[in-house]
Amino acid sequence: MRLKWKIGLVAGVAVLLVGGGSVVSAMQDANWLRVRLVAAVEEQTGRHLAIDQLHVWLLPFPWVEARGVHLSGVEDADAAEGGSPAPNMVDAGEVRARLGLLPLFQHRIVFNDVSILQPRVSLRRLPDGRADWVFTPPVRSDAGGSASSGQMHWDVSVSNVSISKADVQWDDQLRHKTGQVGFGHIQAKDLNGESPSFDVQGQKGKGQFTLTGQTGRLLPVRAKTFPVQLKLALSVAGHPAGLAHVDGTVTDPDGTRAYALQAGGSLGQLKDLEQFFPRADLPDGQNISVDVQIAGAGQQPVMQGLHIHTGQIELGRFVPGSKLSRALLDATKPDDALAVQIDGQLGAQALGLRGTLGTLAQMTALALDPEKSETPVDLTLVDGASNLKMAGTLGGGHSSVEVHGVLDQLAPGGTFPTADGVKVDGHVETASTLALVKKHDAPDVVRGLTLTANVEAPHVTWRGLTWSQLTSHVVVQDSHLVADPVQAEGSGTPQSARFVYDASGSAPAYEVTMHPVVLPVAAVQGWMGAPSLMQGALMLVGTVSMQGEDEEAQRRTLAGHIGASVVDGTMGGAALRSLLGPDIPLKGKMPVRCFGTHMQLRDGVAQIDLLAMETPFLSLHGHGSVTLGTHGLDLHLSPRVLLGGASAASDLRVTGTFAAPVPQMEPSYGGRYGINIGGDDGANDNCPTLLSAAREGGAGPAPSAPKAGKDGKVMNMLRGLGLFK
Repeated sequence: MRLKWKIGLVAGVAVLLVGGGSVVSAMQDANWLRVRLVAAVEEQTGRHLAIDQLHVWLLPFPWVEARGVHLSGVEDADAAEGGSPAPNMVDAGEVRARLGLLPLFQHRIVFNDVSILQPRVSLRRLPDGRADWVFTPPVRSDAGGSASSGQMHWDVSVSNVSISKADVQWDDQLRHKTGQVGFGHIQAKDLNGESPSFDVQGQKGKGQFTLTGQTGRLLPVRAKTFPVQLKLALSVAGHPAGLAHVDGTVTDPDGTRAYALQAGGSLGQLKDLEQFFPRADLPDGQNISVDVQIAGAGQQPVMQGLHIHTGQIELGRFVPGSKLSRALLDATKPDDALAVQIDGQLGAQALGLRGTLGTLAQMTALALDPEKSETPVDLTLVDGASNLKMAGTLGGGHSSVEVHGVLDQLAPGGTFPTADGVKVDGHVETASTLALVKKHDAPDVVRGLTLTANVEAPHVTWRGLTWSQLTSHVVVQDSHLVADPVQAEGSGTPQSARFVYDASGSAPAYEVTMHPVVLPVAAVQGWMGAPSLMQGALMLVGTVSMQGEDEEAQRRTLAGHIGASVVDGTMGGAALRSLLGPDIPLKGKMPVRCFGTHMQLRDGVAQIDLLAMETPFLSLHGHGSVTLGTHGLDLHLSPRVLLGGASAASDLRVTGTFAAPVPQMEPSYGGRYGINIGGDDGANDNCPTLLSAAREGGAGPAPSAPKAGKDGKVMNMLRGLGLFK
């Protein structure tokens, strides 16, 4: 029966081709072909093919039209247990192809000039590593049939394919990457021949790309010697942006996979890649080129040569004020160490990095298996004739580096200090370098590092202040960073501090002990989020601690005691109005002979037991509290204005906030409001007493001798305080 059917089919085809006088079509659903296609695809891929409608046309030439074509994707774990089926890998509204009739008699389905219109492709990789693009055909029986169906085996082959307006989406659940790209057209020719060729054009946003080239035989069985010649061209808004290429051969691609490849590319602007990878958040970079030669076999390809060159790259987001002027990484043989030459800037300071990493073989092993591989590192940070050397081993898992040397100057610029003659001797180690690369916030770094270092700098300047003989011993261990002691000479005072950062808990904790430390007032006010009240050198004593991942939690848990004092500073009119009211007429800056405060910190409130200030014509004493989160004020102040040989004073209560103070006269103990005029004008110097209290009894610089005030300013001050109209 089968032989008669074949003879009849051949005869019928011959009659149709010779006669040609009428058009014959199989308008009915061609179920006979659908069954064979579904079986063939399942045998070759292990996936299910579904076709809603399938028609075969015989004239003017044999061709097939399929509507509603669906190819299943890899199954989720719950699908195998009777859960919901996996989403389709491919959905196409319409597929057309020329059909070879004679190969049907050899149990082969051959399609030529396949045209696929507007397919949607969804590529997934599951957490267990299984992926839509990896096919697992079922095992055939020894008799040549399908192990699953027991039917005759059919092969499917395709010659030329043209795809129009394809939409491709991917969801890599293993690496947590998703994306989408559109293709204008995909053309593949001679897919079942010796040299398949490809022409692919796609677009994402304003970015366009074109991939062209040839490979070795793909179908029905991939060639043992598989040549590759591919070229990728990128453009943005119609302007050329970059090129890339891969050339060479892969021998036995389905077995040992021996590589002999050359790859490379160039990119004018690094940020152009964000057109294709919108969430990459790349820095500004220019003129980047890469060339690499690859050899080796199997799972261990080896770089035979590598050359990477970059122009300027902005790195300010990682280290403020930093950028690369150029970078060069080069090795010509696999047993050559990778030479590193980098020049850049840290603020206004030019720095260079010179040295070597491991050999190309070691770097390849590190890239392929970073958790188990290590490579030597020998790098030197260069500043003129001085240098800081880093030597040790670097791995995706364990890394260990020794750091020794001196830099003539370290000047990051911006709001950072400048240090001269910086000397560092230390050791840093980590058990998981990759983890720190992926998550490198301060708690992650302190938890992941072990570090011991001694740092010295004979001269440091910052915002007009100078320190000499700065030294510190820094240890990072068991999720704690401890800098103890931090010592220096500055502002005529020996200074010492201890800093502890504890990342062992769910939220980081801080502890600072100062006895004393002198810092720029502006820097401290900025850290605290306070308005700019005063300028000068602020001496701090005491111990404070806090805990939390954000400022609100840190303010709420702030605890301890602290004293702050300033001698020979200045205060602007805005600062004085914050304390005494908006009508204070002071313009410009007022000299401050001495300022001191001491407070207890607890539950988000600073309880001020001392707040005092002495100026040439104003003396101020008081106490109260400040709510740290809202800057809410509850201050009880006694300002005294000096009047030549006398004085005028009154008690004030200031509520509201720093931004909107509300001063009002406060009654005396007898319940009366009043102004005291006359008496001592401040001949007795109050600065030593208030400074001693603010410094918790410690020593410090003395203020300059008092100077006489100006009567005109005094009367204006009285009116501003509401004492006279």
